[in-house]
Amino acid sequence: MIPLSNLAVFELRGNDARQFLQNQLSADIEAITVGSAGFACCCNPAGRALALLLVIPLDNRVMVVLSADLAEEIRTWLTRFVLRSDVHIAARNDLYVATPGAADVTDSAIEPVEPVEGLRYVLMDEPFPDFEPEHSGEFHWKVEELKRGVCWLDSATSAQFLPQMLGFERIGALNFKKGCFPGQEVIARTRYLGKLKRRPMLLHAGLDSQVPPMEKLSLETQDGQVSGVLVDQGMAGTSSWLFTVVRSEKDFEPASMMIGEIEVALL
Repeated sequence: MIPLSNLAVFELRGNDARQFLQNQLSADIEAITVGSAGFACCCNPAGRALALLLVIPLDNRVMVVLSADLAEEIRTWLTRFVLRSDVHIAARNDLYVATPGAADVTDSAIEPVEPVEGLRYVLMDEPFPDFEPEHSGEFHWKVEELKRGVCWLDSATSAQFLPQMLGFERIGALNFKKGCFPGQEVIARTRYLGKLKRRPMLLHAGLDSQVPPMEKLSLETQDGQVSGVLVDQGMAGTSSWLFTVVRSEKDFEPASMMIGEIEVALL
């Protein structure tokens, strides 16, 4: 069992909870069945992703997992749109997010869910003992998330990117056919008019220290330099997996990378 201290939970109750999220988020919430889970984006009217959410429908409520750094901000944001809907949104500070790996779990608040193959999450009623990060497996888990396209936004990266700049359609967090939601017009126009100039790229680099999110980087290619920014980082011993967004309309193979003024080896 690995505690995921970077994540937090809030809960929606009420007869309109599912429909409310269907109207507010970028994924097809109605298609997520009870007992399963799916990713979605909460976007602002400009189409920028404010947060990546893990939506877990239950019989009479919906649990939402997201970056702890953004949990209260997003809960407050969504509450603004409740109006006359039968929905109550409350923080669940009594629940703790973890990954059980392949292990069976018998003392959890909900059954483990697997929104993306190989990534299982569970909500626990009891807090975890204090773990040292290098012993807890959180760093290893972060790498597994990034490899599968799961990048939890935080206060530094919130509202910086359209969902497709982060590749969130690949993990089911963005559905172009579900109908209207905040920012949908901008997101759809970018898709159908072919104006997406930035895309995600996962890089494996010889880097053993943390780099701040939104740090600028430069990649050398056969056709010249490509600029980008760091969105998230997973440490793996003396190397790192870097989830970046680069300014390029096509795939390419970088030969070298600079982060700021420092050259970093690509592995």
